[in-house]
Amino acid sequence: MRIVTALATALLCGVSLFGSSVSQAAFPAKWNGTGCFSYQVPRVSNTVCDYSFGQPVVLKGYSKGGSSTLSYTVQCRKGTHGPMNKTLIDRRIWYKRSITVRGNFKVYGAKGAFPATRHCVAAQGKGPVLTIRLRMGRSATRTNLVIRLDSNLPWSN
Repeated sequence: MRIVTALATALLCGVSLFGSSVSQAAFPAKWNGTGCFSYQVPRVSNTVCDYSFGQPVVLKGYSKGGSSTLSYTVQCRKGTHGPMNKTLIDRRIWYKRSITVRGNFKVYGAKGAFPATRHCVAAQGKGPVLTIRLRMGRSATRTNLVIRLDSNLPWSN
């Protein structure tokens, strides 16, 4: 059962975000227990993915016209099942990585994200989530981001 859920998560989390001045999500903005929830504000793409399996992630895409900031965090959410929205995510960040990207980029998730999931699992009734944000820089005219969670991916150091 766990393998089936992991495969479903990997398939559902192949999220593509793109846009010109506002990033858009090409993924349903609804949570089904093993997937991602996307929302956006002007010039910022946000995606929250169920990170129960702590699998490696690759974030790839581009930032045209200038640099953008790509960051991801591991946080805990209230509850392990049921509907998901950004108000259910605890404010405490257990792991954070932020880098500046320009042009085509490919960023592999760091090994430090996996141990951070233990803090959520140790807290009764909480599940880990991976929050990814791509913030367009002032000179950036277009961004694209593809998120892939897959246990077959390598970890970054």
